[in-house]
Amino acid sequence: MNINFELYKVFYYVAKNSSISRAANEMMISQPAISKSIKTLEEQVGTSLFIRKRDGVILSEAGETIYNKIKDAVELIVSAENDLDALTNMDTGVINIGASRTILHEFLMPYIKSFHKKYPKVNIRIFTDKTDLLLKKAKMGLIDVIFTNMPYNIPNNFDSFKLIDLHDCFAANETFKYLKDRNITKNDLEKLPLLVLTKGASTRIRLDEYCTDNNIVINPDMEFGSNTLIKDFTLAGFGIGMLTEEHIKDELEDGTLFKLNIELPLKEKYLGMIYDYSSIGYISKNFIKYIKEAITK
Repeated sequence: MNINFELYKVFYYVAKNSSISRAANEMMISQPAISKSIKTLEEQVGTSLFIRKRDGVILSEAGETIYNKIKDAVELIVSAENDLDALTNMDTGVINIGASRTILHEFLMPYIKSFHKKYPKVNIRIFTDKTDLLLKKAKMGLIDVIFTNMPYNIPNNFDSFKLIDLHDCFAANETFKYLKDRNITKNDLEKLPLLVLTKGASTRIRLDEYCTDNNIVINPDMEFGSNTLIKDFTLAGFGIGMLTEEHIKDELEDGTLFKLNIELPLKEKYLGMIYDYSSIGYISKNFIKYIKEAITK
């Protein structure tokens, strides 16, 4: 017997309410449509399922048997449909985002704020760490989307999307004003008091590759876990910070910091998203779509 589930659903609501009119109100469909569905179901099972009364309906013996068998199943399916409806309407759900503190503060915060304002019932979880550690969590299904500096060697099953171009530079404050109009050679670079990220960070990986490609050996004076700290210590005059131009735009414009003229240009990079589209849920996919559309506006 191949009976449409929707007929059983109508039967369930009529039985639960002992009334065609109340079932119609709960299901938000017309009474004639309810009556037609019940008639179709009775024809398909070959027996009457309800006994009509003046004030409603009651289950027949056959109807009672069917109701007891399908009640739990229908309630589970209806619950699943309601949950799915809430997800597709962005009324529930969770997004797990991975990014560095700098990317969160300098780029991502406004987009998260506007997304949260539009979908306030979606829970947002944020993880901050180095890209390689964030990727490990993403492989375990603990993170849905990672924002990081790229290019980056990502796993084969992961996708990436370019957001904006970024430009690394070496910057300093007036403590090092004697370097302002000077072309910095690779020999100079080896002797400067550099402030850089710790090994493993995507920007540090590119710096190490740059040094290897150009036969440069650096001995950083200080290493940090975030670009924000490098910026703070550079502003304080501790050394020459490797920073992203877009993150120190105001300081470069007002002269608080200046860029060094490096003879050998640093590697190009961009801010991108990394995600395994095949394994993340609807909410996270919608967030990725939201970011893409916001960037292209």
